[in-house]
Amino acid sequence: MHDLTGVMDPAAAVVLGCGKVSAVAGGFYTVESEAETVEARRAVSCLVEPLPGDTVVTSQAPSGRCHILGILERETEAPTRLAFEGDVALESQEGRLRITGRQGIDLISTGQTALVSRRLAVHSGEAEVNVPSLSYLGSMLQAQVETIKLFGRACDSVFERVSQRVRRCYRWVEELDQLKAGQLSYLVKKLMSLRGKYSVITAEEDVRIDGDKILMG
Repeated sequence: MHDLTGVMDPAAAVVLGCGKVSAVAGGFYTVESEAETVEARRAVSCLVEPLPGDTVVTSQAPSGRCHILGILERETEAPTRLAFEGDVALESQEGRLRITGRQGIDLISTGQTALVSRRLAVHSGEAEVNVPSLSYLGSMLQAQVETIKLFGRACDSVFERVSQRVRRCYRWVEELDQLKAGQLSYLVKKLMSLRGKYSVITAEEDVRIDGDKILMG
């Protein structure tokens, strides 16, 4: 043990020591050294959580309270864990903040996760999203994709106007295909073919068929 002699009163000196963590229980760490065994708490500035087997630096006040100031060595390959009590804010007032993980990055929360940004850019070779309920609110959605595949039990859409332009359109309806419209207009450049086992055309007033040649039967 070595004393900090910067204080004039020896009784008020803070004792620095070095030891090894042997046990962790209830927020207290048992630190064993050649001279003694003490119960210490982790200092607020010691962000890395000590583990049994770690060699740490301790500070013992005249009152007997002991704190771990830092971790010097770790024999095991256990992951380094930054542990905090209460709310934590990482802030860069003038520059950028970057978090890099060569093997991956996990964001885990049992509560709410909020992303607030003026512009959000996501670049990934492959992505998977599993959300039981999703709500999107925006003024415009624009996407450019090569292939879209959707599987579901029901699809409900409500729009004021829908415009579509495709080269070829194929639809397979196993049971019922029903359309209700105020007015219906089809404009076909070449051939229009309607085929069915039974066909019914019903009008409340007039039915008009106009063409240069009409073949029936």
